[in-house]
Amino acid sequence: MNNPQLSIVIATYNSFQTIARALDSVRYQSFQDWECIVVDGASTDDTIKIVAEYAQEDSRFRYVSEKDNGIYDAFNKGWKMAKGEWIHYLGSDDWVTENGFHEIMCENYENIGVITGDVWYVKPNGQKQIVKSMGWLGSHQGKLVRRFLLHDMDGFNENYRIKADWDLLLRMQKKNITIKNIPVVIAYFSGEGISQSSIWQSSKETYYILRSNGASVFYSTYKFLYDLTYKTTRFLYHKILLCFEKCK
Repeated sequence: MNNPQLSIVIATYNSFQTIARALDSVRYQSFQDWECIVVDGASTDDTIKIVAEYAQEDSRFRYVSEKDNGIYDAFNKGWKMAKGEWIHYLGSDDWVTENGFHEIMCENYENIGVITGDVWYVKPNGQKQIVKSMGWLGSHQGKLVRRFLLHDMDGFNENYRIKADWDLLLRMQKKNITIKNIPVVIAYFSGEGISQSSIWQSSKETYYILRSNGASVFYSTYKFLYDLTYKTTRFLYHKILLCFEKCK
C-alpha cells in the first residue's frame, strides 16, 4: 500500500460494543485514501477479534494490542506507526461522517499544519449538539494534524491523563503553527458522563498545562477554580436531573 493521505488512529480498550460502528464509518466513508490504525490496550473482551476481522478483509486496517499507559500512550504509538500525511484521532465509541473527509481533503493546504472541522457532540441521552470549528479550541475528533508536526512536538505529554491533547494544541499555538478552520462536520463525538475524580484531575491538569505553557500563577489558579466550579456544577445538575427522572 502506498502512503495514504490520511491516517485515522483509534485507541481502544474493551470496546467490543462500539468498535464495529467506528470501523464501519471509516470503511464506508466517501474519502478512500486512508489507513486506520487501531491501538489496543490489551483488551480482555472481543475487541481485537473484531478488529482482526476488519484487518483481514481490508489491509488498510492495522492494529496492535499490548498494555499501555493510557490513551495518550496509545495516541503516541498511533502516529509513530502511521504512514499518512495527516493524522486524525477517533475514539472507539465515536464515528466519522460519510463525506466530511472527502470535503476537507479536496482542498490544498500548503503551509497549513492543522485543520479543524466541526463535530456532532452526542450526549449520553442520545441528543446531538453541533460543536463548531473554533481554532485551537475543541476536541481532537475535530482536528487533523500533519504527521511531521507530531514528531517535531514529541507527540502527547503522557504525564497528563485527560487533557494532553489540549496541551499539545497549546504548544503548537506557541510555535505559531498555521491552523485553518473548515466548516465541515468530521465526526460524531460520543460524550460520556463525568465523574468526580475526573473533574478534579481535569482541573488540576488545566492548572499545570497553563503554567507549563507560560501562564501566570494568578491566571492558572483562576482557570483551575473556574474549571472545577463549572464542571462540578454540571455534574451535580445532571445528577439531580437523573434523580428526578428516576422518581417520576
